[in-house]
Amino acid sequence: MASIAIDRGLEDPVYRQVADQLRRLIAAGALGSGTTLPSVRQLAGDLGVNLNTIARAYRLLEREGFLVIRDRAGVVVAAPAKEIEGPARARLLEELRATLARLRQAGMTTEELLTAVRREVAVMEGSKEIDDE
Repeated sequence: MASIAIDRGLEDPVYRQVADQLRRLIAAGALGSGTTLPSVRQLAGDLGVNLNTIARAYRLLEREGFLVIRDRAGVVVAAPAKEIEGPARARLLEELRATLARLRQAGMTTEELLTAVRREVAVMEGSKEIDDE
């Protein structure tokens, strides 16, 4: 599995750092559907964190549809959905709107927002990152 790094100097809690990094690895295809992830105990030991921290990250990603947790049988990367349902689509678009609003309020210009979105989509598609313009 690709490496996960914890930065205790960040404001983000450790479980969120783990979840964010796994989410990016899955979205980029570095962890394909069906890939078995390390057990909670193993990953917690590797990262030097509490078992509950990893369990919380895994549960969050399961709720978001990135992982499937099988009691006593491990954690695997979920297959991408074939189609996004109406309520889920509306909720995710609202999350995107809120994130874009926070970025705008933080000072990003429209062009910077568009460049950031293009870069992230390119990374998810396995393309080389685009350069900032």
